[in-house]
Amino acid sequence: MTLSFRVNPEYAAMSEIVPGLFICGVSALSKDEMKKHKITHIINATTEVPNLRSLGDIQRTKLWLEDTPQTYIYPHLELQSDQIQALIADGGKVLVHCVAGVSRSASICLAFLLKYRCRNLREAYHLMKSKRSMVRPNLGFWRQLIAYEQNVKENAGSVRLVRDEAQPEQLLPDVYLNIAIPARPASPEQDPNMIPDEPRERRNSGFKSKFRPVLEPVMEMAEAVC
Repeated sequence: MTLSFRVNPEYAAMSEIVPGLFICGVSALSKDEMKKHKITHIINATTEVPNLRSLGDIQRTKLWLEDTPQTYIYPHLELQSDQIQALIADGGKVLVHCVAGVSRSASICLAFLLKYRCRNLREAYHLMKSKRSMVRPNLGFWRQLIAYEQNVKENAGSVRLVRDEAQPEQLLPDVYLNIAIPARPASPEQDPNMIPDEPRERRNSGFKSKFRPVLEPVMEMAEAVC
């Protein structure tokens, strides 16, 4: 049985995001590329691309993900991030691929960068984009990545979903528009010259309540192009 995919070769080319972590689309899956980059493990983030025997005797993980906003990718963000970290720490070279190398595989790589290499999701996105110009997970994946950041980093999230001014019915992450997240005002501890508006309560240094990530509800009017 022969399978064929129409993929932009520029998007599908193999890119090394950080030492030991590679991403590509289906057209870059060749035995020569595996040897060239010394790939030791392949994470196949698709349902439609089989684990190709022609790539040689390389360990595989198949996630069976569809590139739709409804696909539940959240559990894989944590599991695959930890697996990638362990493989790289052991001297391995990991390749994550989907069909085009811009949505499913990019989401897995962003989760890894967020947890193990970057301070937040915004920084992870810009690092990945500097190595691979087309990084565009679908809107559903972005929502889950934002929730994952809130859980892992215990913050309010560095990326927001906004309306596209040119197409108000469209939602998209603000990193596509290069919108800067405003910095929080300095606290008196950070700026001795700052006078608080009202007395500050002392925080309890004992019990710490469990962090619960929160996402503001947004209307399902339209999805960003992936």
